[in-house]
Amino acid sequence: PVSISTATNWAFNFALAWAVPPGLSNIAYKTYFIFGAFDFAACIHFFFCFPETAGRSLEEVEEIFAQGHAFTAWKIGRDVGKKTVEDAKKQVKELELHEHIDEKVSDV
Repeated sequence: PVSISTATNWAFNFALAWAVPPGLSNIAYKTYFIFGAFDFAACIHFFFCFPETAGRSLEEVEEIFAQGHAFTAWKIGRDVGKKTVEDAKKQVKELELHEHIDEKVSDV
């Protein structure tokens, strides 16, 4: 997946480097309207598909994406994935318990 995204990035950068100079010489300032249209489309895409993750831990972000809000990123509330200290302690205790049980099972 990473190699495909890298190759795609290189291909689009090549296409831009190949197409922009003739575009600027032939249609001059109107070339910027093309970039503006793509930027506008990207803004719409970001608004609908990417939830805000600022100030959240990786675990909280994982819970946000696990909910599966593919095209409703604005519906994710600020409290989704937030944990109190007590919740974190409880989760650590559960993990320790599971590790302890796994150790006993592997000993058998």
